[in-house]
Amino acid sequence: MLGAVRGARVVPGAVTLAHRGVLVLDEAPEFSRPALEGLRQPLESGAVTLDRAGWSGPVPAAFQLVIAANPCPCGMRSGSASSCSCAPSAIRRYAARLSGPLMDRIDIRLPVVRLSDADLVSRAPGESTSAVRARVGEARERAARRLSGTPWRLNARVPTGVLRSRFGPDADAADLLRDLDRRSANLRGPDRILRMAWTMADLAGRDRPVADDIAAAMGLRGAGLPWAA
Repeated sequence: MLGAVRGARVVPGAVTLAHRGVLVLDEAPEFSRPALEGLRQPLESGAVTLDRAGWSGPVPAAFQLVIAANPCPCGMRSGSASSCSCAPSAIRRYAARLSGPLMDRIDIRLPVVRLSDADLVSRAPGESTSAVRARVGEARERAARRLSGTPWRLNARVPTGVLRSRFGPDADAADLLRDLDRRSANLRGPDRILRMAWTMADLAGRDRPVADDIAAAMGLRGAGLPWAA
């Protein structure tokens, strides 16, 4: 997952192979605990440090992490037609395989509901990939214009201090964020919510996040889900 040093050769891991791309982990709780916990450093710094006798150094690993996890060990605890037979203690242990510190670094946490055959037949077609791509491109351009003259081009890359001091939300949203600061165990959650709110504002064509953007970002963090930290 993280890579290795073999003699004089650096062997890149999955996090480096996914540099400037997307790393997808399906059935994430089935990965080993060291592999999952090892993702915390690159998610924060965009690099992973490899160590071996006589050599130590950073290797690039700036990626977007996407994980999928079943709601229980058997995978059947979903929807009204649930046939799960897992004990509550087994479900808690399964959820605990994704630690709080790791989940704290995942900004969007959404449940995926099992669809019935009728849902699949009656479901309206979604947006085309080209339409979504165009909207995302416009949002990224807005962010790049706002950040012109700085070393950054993406909301995710702006340091926390700069994000708070130079790129704060409007007054109502700032009140909501301060209330969240008071109730949070650490600042990582509120800071990541502010980053997501900026992305929502960019997607909507607003000059700065409003209270609805903050509230929507809070919802995307998945409060109440078994995987939420």
